[in-house]
Amino acid sequence: MPSFEPRRRSRARFEEENEEQSSGSDSPKRRKRRAANGTLSDGDEDQSDRDISRVGRVKSSPSRAGHGIDTGEFQTGSIVRVLVEDFVTYEHAEFNPGPNLNMVIGPNGTGKSSLVCAICLGLGFHPRHLGRASNLGEFVKHGKETAIVEIELQGRPNERANHVIRMQIRKEDNKTKWWLNGKESTHAAVKSLTNDLRIQIDNLCQFLPQDRVAEFAGLTPVQLLHETLRAAAPERMIEWHDQLKELHKRHKELKARLDACAETLRGHETRQQGSQADVDRLREREAIQKKVLDLQSARAIAEYNTLRRLVSEAKQKKQDATRRLQELEHACGPALQAVNRKQEYRQKIEAVVGERKNALKNAEAACDRLLQTIEAQDEKVKHLQNKKNAEEGSHTSKRTELGKIRRTITDLEAKLQNKPPEFVASDWNIKIRQQEHTMRENEAEKRRLHNQFDELKTLMSRKRDERQKQEKDLEALDSQEGQKLAFLKRIEPDVAKGWEWLQEHRDEFEKEVFGPPMLTCSITNKRYSDQIQSLLARGDFFCFTCQTPGDHKKLSAQFFKHMGISATIRTCGSQFASFQPNIPTEQVHEMGLDGYAIEYLEGPEPVLAMLCSEKRLHVSGVAARDISNDQYEQITKSERIPSWATGPVMYRITRRREYGGNAVSTATKRIMPGRYWADQPVDNSERVALRKRLNELIGEIDEIRTQGQDIKSRINEMDGAEEPIRQKIEALRKEKNELQKAATQYATLGDKIAAEKRAFENTQKGLVECRNRIFGYSAQEDHLIIEKTKSVLQHKEQLSHIRDAHQALLEVQIRLVEAQSDEKGLEEQNFNIKQQLDEKKVEINDLKIDVERLRAEAAVARVKVEEAVDRGGTDFLQYLNSLAEGKTAEEVDHEIGAESTKLELIHGVDPAILRQYEKRAQEIEELTRKKDEMNAKLDSYTRKIEQVKREWEPGVEAVIGKINDAFSYNFEQINCAGEVSIHKDEDFEQWAIEIKVKFRENETLQQLNQHRQSGGERAVSTIFYLMALQSMAQAPFRVVDEINQGMDPRNERMVHERMVEIACREHTSQYFLITPKLLTGLRYDERMRVLCIASGEHMPAAEDAKELDFGNLVRIQRGLVASAA
Repeated sequence: MPSFEPRRRSRARFEEENEEQSSGSDSPKRRKRRAANGTLSDGDEDQSDRDISRVGRVKSSPSRAGHGIDTGEFQTGSIVRVLVEDFVTYEHAEFNPGPNLNMVIGPNGTGKSSLVCAICLGLGFHPRHLGRASNLGEFVKHGKETAIVEIELQGRPNERANHVIRMQIRKEDNKTKWWLNGKESTHAAVKSLTNDLRIQIDNLCQFLPQDRVAEFAGLTPVQLLHETLRAAAPERMIEWHDQLKELHKRHKELKARLDACAETLRGHETRQQGSQADVDRLREREAIQKKVLDLQSARAIAEYNTLRRLVSEAKQKKQDATRRLQELEHACGPALQAVNRKQEYRQKIEAVVGERKNALKNAEAACDRLLQTIEAQDEKVKHLQNKKNAEEGSHTSKRTELGKIRRTITDLEAKLQNKPPEFVASDWNIKIRQQEHTMRENEAEKRRLHNQFDELKTLMSRKRDERQKQEKDLEALDSQEGQKLAFLKRIEPDVAKGWEWLQEHRDEFEKEVFGPPMLTCSITNKRYSDQIQSLLARGDFFCFTCQTPGDHKKLSAQFFKHMGISATIRTCGSQFASFQPNIPTEQVHEMGLDGYAIEYLEGPEPVLAMLCSEKRLHVSGVAARDISNDQYEQITKSERIPSWATGPVMYRITRRREYGGNAVSTATKRIMPGRYWADQPVDNSERVALRKRLNELIGEIDEIRTQGQDIKSRINEMDGAEEPIRQKIEALRKEKNELQKAATQYATLGDKIAAEKRAFENTQKGLVECRNRIFGYSAQEDHLIIEKTKSVLQHKEQLSHIRDAHQALLEVQIRLVEAQSDEKGLEEQNFNIKQQLDEKKVEINDLKIDVERLRAEAAVARVKVEEAVDRGGTDFLQYLNSLAEGKTAEEVDHEIGAESTKLELIHGVDPAILRQYEKRAQEIEELTRKKDEMNAKLDSYTRKIEQVKREWEPGVEAVIGKINDAFSYNFEQINCAGEVSIHKDEDFEQWAIEIKVKFRENETLQQLNQHRQSGGERAVSTIFYLMALQSMAQAPFRVVDEINQGMDPRNERMVHERMVEIACREHTSQYFLITPKLLTGLRYDERMRVLCIASGEHMPAAEDAKELDFGNLVRIQRGLVASAA
């Protein structure tokens, strides 16, 4: 059967369809209206989205026409129609609200708040304003891919049609698609339209969904003022408020900066005054230092002037010495001419000696080149001889190889005459395969036997383990612990299985894990065994106890996931010592109790701590005999012992604090004999069964051992039979290979003979070529020997040239010696004259050196002067000339020394002080300028604040005054008092709304908060405040979801009366009130519209909705009520 999917539909839609059905036929007006509205259809491009079938905007919808509402009553931006498909709980629904108060009612879970979600999301606002899911995909109906929300908003009077916004939500990627007035659009365009219509979904004073009611109650007075102005004040009032807050913020920040600037300025000026004396001393010292530097520069000028004078004097001395040398040379001219002529002769002889040395050198070089040519030719001859010798060796080896080839051919031809026996490979392969087949069958049988032996070993191991287990179980029946474990296996097999696993894996946990208290704990006094066990539930005896969450998680995974057993696991991290009784034991005895249950239990402390934590055994009393009524009253009045077991009865007290201190109920239960902490009798039938099974296992083990020995003997026999078969296979393969090799060799003899004959021919050919190469090498050798002989003869001739050149060089060298001797004789005769000339030349050279030295020193001094002039310019040069005028460098040095002495007498000051002083002076100047600018800007902010405040403050007071009048009037109608005022502050961020209420005659007005008023009183105050905004609402519609929850009937009735009165006035904004319940007999106004949302499995499908007659349902309900009365 197809699954039934519940449908949710609004009452307004059902009423409209019923009217159409009851008319019997469609009127032209209705047909025209349906044609304008259109229907929804499937299919759209590549995404299979539902397309927009409502392509136009209509001024009036069918729902309004059906209810007789004038379209002019809707304010601009009001909601005319809401359509949803596959949205949250709705498959398909259409809502047609009225222009004034709309009461949306229906049981919880029918989808009232889903209408609020559709309004918020369909108008382009974020889901966070709903306080619900944050992803749009979560609003798509379960099992559907997309959801549709379509909202029709009332247009402006000058617009031809209403605005229709359509949104599609894709669940897969949380994306939305938008249409505006039948055309595909963007989210930004939708938001722009809602902003123009002043729709304020993000204002809790205008849009209060169910999940944000608590958030509205938590609004601070400052936030409430902001939201109130957005809801009730014109747009310019909000802009002025934002402007005032921004101006005050800037004024405050600027004032802080101005104060900081003034403080910094005062600090700078104070430090400046303290540094003045050090700065004066430092400036005096700097003046002296500058004077010293100037004198040093003036010294360079004085030194330069002195050097210029010395250069002029040295140049004059050089000119005088040169003139005297010329006079001396003129007087001694005849005597020196003979020496000069001899010098010229010597120089000519030296030139000839150089030429003949070069000729000898050239001849020797030519001789060396010829010798190198002879050596190269000799190397070529040796190279040819080596080649010829190699060819002769190759010729000899080839002749030897020819002999070998002849013998090989003869041997092969002889073998060709002896044909070997015929070889048939298939016959030999058949013989070998037969033996291999026998071997494989033998190996297969051995594998089968080995597998059987392995299976027997595994079975033997299991049987031995089972025998050991049976022996242990049989032995355990003789101990108390074993009897308990056997009992546990019978009643809780899973717990017993988990306990056995835990004993083998204790070291795998962080801390020790304990088994069931039935096994790990015991009663110290058997008199109280039944009483103590009656205080525990069955699961308390079989639970495992962990000490850390990690061990709990690990043990749970092992039991549930891996072993598939069901066992209770508890964690207790508290120390056993922390569980102390509320009443001392001595006082408990007076109440008729022998002690606390935990005192008669022994076991691991973590297990005892777990029992105290879970079952409070440390405060549960026990006694062997029942208590009296007086003792019962004493125990109950103490309120510290929640349960006790005395005699045959267990008592448990339950207290309900919310119903008062006397709200006490006592449950009693008859104590049954304890099953778990009691000595269990040994079950002889179990012992007999264990012994019987043990004997069976021993017989099975012996049988398995016998079968294993038989299999091992068969395997040994088969191993012995394998070796002869393997040897026979090897012999057959060897004989086959030999025969196959002989047949292969005989088959290739013809090819081998042909190959050897070809090799014989190639070797003969190579022998001829080798002989020809030997002849060629011999001819080349003869030619090279002839060339070498010619070179030797040329070398001999060149040696004769070398001898002649050497003889000529020797002759001219002799003449050079003679010329040098003659020149020396003449020089000795004119020694005195020459000595005088040399002295004059030395003098001139020394003067020349002095001139150059002085010029260099003057150049250095000039560079120093130029550097000094570059630092100060022309005026500085004149100043330095005045300092150096008429002074030598030594005199200037004396003045520098005097000034340096003054400098030493002045105490040195850190130069950084002056830099800081000058920097601080600049900062003082800059801070003074900034201070003046900030003062001017501060005055400007003050004037702007006053100017805007004069416009804004009266408007705010007027808005709050109207709200106060309406709020107070609402409270007067319920015989209470309320007041709304505004708290003013210098900081416009701190302006706030103060709401004061009084619900009782003997009270004064008190500020509304969560500490002074009850939840119902706060709800009444909230709804009255929202109602006070109704007449001034700037938004076209307002939504409040379940605001009447928590009110008592009296307040709810009064609030409803006022709400109907206010929201149904003319020219008020549209109002939506969503509630799951209403009182009977409430006020009704014709301008109201009640939208009833029904849901359930009996709701008809959308296509069958016309069969539902709400009027008939109301009549039936009234008849049932009347008959019941």
